[in-house]
Amino acid sequence: MSFNQLFFATPLSSDSLRDAGLERVVRAARAARGWEEWQAKLAPVALTEAEWQRLEEAARTANPPTGWPTAWSIAPGTVVKRNELHEAYGGNSRVTASASGVTPNTFLFINSDSDQAKLPFKWKGDVLITPGHPCDDRRVSLENQSVLTHRQRGVPLRVFERRGGECRYLGEFAVDPVKPIDGWVDAGERPPYQYSRSRTPRKMEAPLLRLRQLNGMSAIANSSDPFEFASRQSLSIQVAANSSSDDSPTEADQASGTQSSAVEAVRRLLHILENDPGLAQSLGGLDDARALATLTQHARRQADLASLRAIVEDPQSTEHDIQKKLERMTWIFGGEFLPSTGRRRLTAQDQLDLVLLRPDGTLHGVEIKKSQIKKLVRRHLSHLVPGPDVYEAFGQAGNYLRSLDEERSTILANLGVDSRRASMTVVIGHTKFVGGDVSTAEIAETLRTMNSTLSRVTITTYDQLIGNAQRTLSL
Repeated sequence: MSFNQLFFATPLSSDSLRDAGLERVVRAARAARGWEEWQAKLAPVALTEAEWQRLEEAARTANPPTGWPTAWSIAPGTVVKRNELHEAYGGNSRVTASASGVTPNTFLFINSDSDQAKLPFKWKGDVLITPGHPCDDRRVSLENQSVLTHRQRGVPLRVFERRGGECRYLGEFAVDPVKPIDGWVDAGERPPYQYSRSRTPRKMEAPLLRLRQLNGMSAIANSSDPFEFASRQSLSIQVAANSSSDDSPTEADQASGTQSSAVEAVRRLLHILENDPGLAQSLGGLDDARALATLTQHARRQADLASLRAIVEDPQSTEHDIQKKLERMTWIFGGEFLPSTGRRRLTAQDQLDLVLLRPDGTLHGVEIKKSQIKKLVRRHLSHLVPGPDVYEAFGQAGNYLRSLDEERSTILANLGVDSRRASMTVVIGHTKFVGGDVSTAEIAETLRTMNSTLSRVTITTYDQLIGNAQRTLSL
């Protein structure tokens, strides 16, 4: 199968397909997804000539996405700091190629420094030949697999030219489907593995990847220093905006036209600062700017807590209602977590309610249960013990962790996420709904005793989760 054009960076949403009169394409895609939502799965759909033309027109006229995590704000030719790139868009800063794991992107970095001449890149007609990540025994490493499989996964391949701590965005590329690897090139030697009996250095080789450019710069500049006059962009604001991204207006915004105008003014300011790093740097040194950012974040989180409290204390609320709110409040689980990956089905059989990442790339799952559980704890002899719903949720979390351990290699190759050391938080119940003569302190002590015996799973209630967050905001 061949493709005349690829539109990885501008995927068509269900709404845009419906607007084009292609409702049955939406239904076919959902039916094909089945229980493997996280994996790309092709499904044949017979289209009439008129439907095919409408599909082509929708693809050609689709606007780039503007919401997290699919939006992309770096223009070709722009230089950014590599650490900020990975903070904003995910990926591994220590390798040549990697899947994002946080956003639907795959990254490849090529080196133009003169001291890296043994790993050259070159153009062969309209094909860019560039080395991938070095590996031994000519095996295709997980890093290189993330590039070679980007077509099957339906994600853009973003190529950067690196120079020290900076990298220059060249544009979107695609692996040549006919001949993805042109050959192998010597990449030097590395020490033997730590526990290997052999003391012989490992000979490293890098695959020469064949890439075709989809958009961006027409060619890599031949200038001796292409970074010197390139425009530079700070992604620090992008990082902050991503952590609190929410396209839907809040209740407070709707309550007052003045507040809506203020929100729009802030959005315009963010747009200006993203395109003028010098201005952003100047504002960053002002005490007033720091105070505004702190107060805005505090007010936003305080409003989120109030909204979450109302949801979990409503006996009519469902797990879906709670999950929808918590998806936009990942900060409530602790400052050490990055925003959700957006992918809930990481294994073939299980689907996590919420997937978070630690800064080192390891995974943390959240299992969300109902707040209205009467038998959250029960009396056994002279003590309180967790109720059956708690033990069932704990067992479910344990099964998730086992599946993540067993499918670690697949998850790491496809998403760049290390699930081997994953952990889980189970949020279940609220003391307001617990029946019997049991105090809040007794419930907390019972769950604290259970948690002290666990290593990778933590059990907490909604009022404990909200209370801890409230105390953090009050500091």
